[in-house]
Amino acid sequence: MQRATRRVSTALLVAAAFIGGIFFVTSAANFAGVPSLFQSADAQRDATTAQAVATAEELGQAFSSVAERVNPAVVQVRSTRLARPSSARNSPFGGLDPFGGQNPFGGPGGQGEQDGLGSGAFIRADGYVVTNNHVVEGADELSVRLFDGSVLPATVVGADPFSDIAVLKVDKVEGADFPALTFASSSELRVGQWVLAFGSPLSEDLSNTVTNGIVSSLGRYSGGSESISNYIQTDAAVNPGNSGGPLTNLRGQIVGINSAIATRSGGFQGISFAVPADIVRNTAEQLIASGTVQRGFLGIRFGPASPSLARALDVGPGAALIAEISEDGQGKKPAADAGLRVDDVITAVDGVVLTDSRQLVSLVSNKRPGDTVQLTYNRGGTERTAAVRLGTRPGEEQMAAATARPGPGRTQPAAPVTHSDLGLTVQDLTPGVAHNLGFDRETEGVAVTDVERSSEAFRDAQIRRGVLITEVNHQPVRSVAELQQAIAAVRPGQTFLIRVQDPNSNLSRLTALTKPG
Repeated sequence: MQRATRRVSTALLVAAAFIGGIFFVTSAANFAGVPSLFQSADAQRDATTAQAVATAEELGQAFSSVAERVNPAVVQVRSTRLARPSSARNSPFGGLDPFGGQNPFGGPGGQGEQDGLGSGAFIRADGYVVTNNHVVEGADELSVRLFDGSVLPATVVGADPFSDIAVLKVDKVEGADFPALTFASSSELRVGQWVLAFGSPLSEDLSNTVTNGIVSSLGRYSGGSESISNYIQTDAAVNPGNSGGPLTNLRGQIVGINSAIATRSGGFQGISFAVPADIVRNTAEQLIASGTVQRGFLGIRFGPASPSLARALDVGPGAALIAEISEDGQGKKPAADAGLRVDDVITAVDGVVLTDSRQLVSLVSNKRPGDTVQLTYNRGGTERTAAVRLGTRPGEEQMAAATARPGPGRTQPAAPVTHSDLGLTVQDLTPGVAHNLGFDRETEGVAVTDVERSSEAFRDAQIRRGVLITEVNHQPVRSVAELQQAIAAVRPGQTFLIRVQDPNSNLSRLTALTKPG
């Protein structure tokens, strides 16, 4: 009994010693200023707040460091144009307003003169400045204001409306080099990444303004094949006058050139767009070397594959449907030479899957004539590949001549026939109807005079009033009777191919419809 009592007493002494040791260590730690296991919640919150403040201060210091490094290379571009009647030109923005609703030459000027304002950046120490084409287009006099306030004359080395990029040359003063920026790789840019925009928004008095934001999105496409598109979207504040200024990363490298804003008010509304660095660099290098830009060309005219055709072929929503095989600027047909045909559906370029058919323009046009691209395409439901040696993109006049169409007439149309099961109203293409819609007299097919907006034809096949149906399942149809006969041969519930021709573009394209069960 006494032995058992001694064992219990010994255990109690050991436990007491252990607990006492914990209190001693804790007290000593608190006394020495070392956080303990029992640190208060308030102290933890204070530590978290201090860390957050330190992180924010570090980010602010990073912004300041970038601004100090970049600003000396940023210039204000001042332009003067003699007043003359405005002339229409193709815009690379496809509905985006590069001026935010304002004329770039809308500032005050002398009698018979108009002044414009933009931005730019030195990209070489010997005085080459990159900016936007729309900043300098039509200017009779150009000058740049440097970071130190001095103003120097500038000349246009070359301009490229297709990418909206231009290069200016400023002569060095007393042989001193200019501070210049380098380019980042577009492949390294990520959505959510911090970026800074530099320029002279709204006024000459606001030169070297710096704003910050993030990359909101990549690969924003506008227009069709008239521009290289593929813009970087940011929420960094950009306004008229910022055009041509650099968009940089936190290493001070150019990731893009600010070019346009999406706005309903004429000012910044949270969405701005920049031409990616890879496109800027390629364009600027060619302009400096030769004053012109040569771009790769597939030798096709194309459009988006309709949703119904994409489903029928089991391809992605960004696939590009070849509507026409065309010649490049030297009379060659690169796509045809590689075995591609009308109705082939391109799904990828060099392994990059198309998410938007307009992406095809930027993927090809930023390459040079003679480069080879690997195309993945679908022909009749079978995936294939082709290596295409790119040709030379035709000039603007050649492209315009290829798309020119006669204007509509006023001849009375023939009586229409309605296919209610398909949501289409069609009629025979008489010479009068052909003239009315803008088709040549020799054109054959069936005219679509109305499409029900709730139908598959309108929604997924993207058939619109005024187009011509020329084939059903690759069989020509020249009249309403032939169209009805071809549709009657299709089983209920079966998907069939249908070819339509657009009078405005003179292009035909393949789409698909499903015959109701």
